Amino acid sequence: MTTSPQSRADLAWHTVYEFALTTLFLFAVVSLIRWTALPASPLAISDPGTLFAVAGVAVATLIVALMHSPPGRASGGHLHPGVTVFLWSSGLFPGRAVVPYAAAHLAGSLTGTGLAGLVWGEAVRQVGYGAVHPRPGARAATVFLVEGVAIAAVVAVVAVLMTRPRLQGVIPAVIGVSVGVTIATLGTVTGASINPARAFGPAVISETYDYFWTYMIAPIVAPALVGLVNRVVITRRQGVAPAEI
Repeated sequence: MTTSPQSRADLAWHTVYEFALTTLFLFAVVSLIRWTALPASPLAISDPGTLFAVAGVAVATLIVALMHSPPGRASGGHLHPGVTVFLWSSGLFPGRAVVPYAAAHLAGSLTGTGLAGLVWGEAVRQVGYGAVHPRPGARAATVFLVEGVAIAAVVAVVAVLMTRPRLQGVIPAVIGVSVGVTIATLGTVTGASINPARAFGPAVISETYDYFWTYMIAPIVAPALVGLVNRVVITRRQGVAPAEI
């Protein structure tokens, strides 16, 4: 999943792939919310715990499919600015590609959310374009900590798998399952965004900015810190400095 662009042309194409993948991801997520969270929908799920469990399974499957798709294999299938930052801070991804990838993720978030609004119309507006919310009364500091720890745990597992060549092929499945479990278990607590790209488009289009910066910053800071630790581990294990950032 680290696929590093080797030239400007590679970077341009990989950025386009990340934009397209994130657009599809957000369109699917917002569409899922439209069909399962809108009370008038024939597929509506009234119990919050069950709703997030179903969402977890659906999102896990979606992530694995997108990462295994040809564009996902070409670009690395990051779908998440924090994943890009984690790889960069680990010394495994070029610094020149971080901003283009992150911009592609946020732009794709807006496009995917907007596309869902165009396709489903008023139904999507009624569910607030799928904007993320924690449980009522939640403190921003608590949401920040829980969201940060959750995504840190996911990328820490990825860091371990990346050191074992025989297990690298299961990374997309592990990421998908980890994110799915996080959604199922934390959805009723923090909203289980753990991805700035998941939160950005719905918040901007619905103009819902409660906890906005918490959802944007925690899932970037935590992976960055894990990446720095991973960089030290890589350096000590290999006895050489990782790729320059």
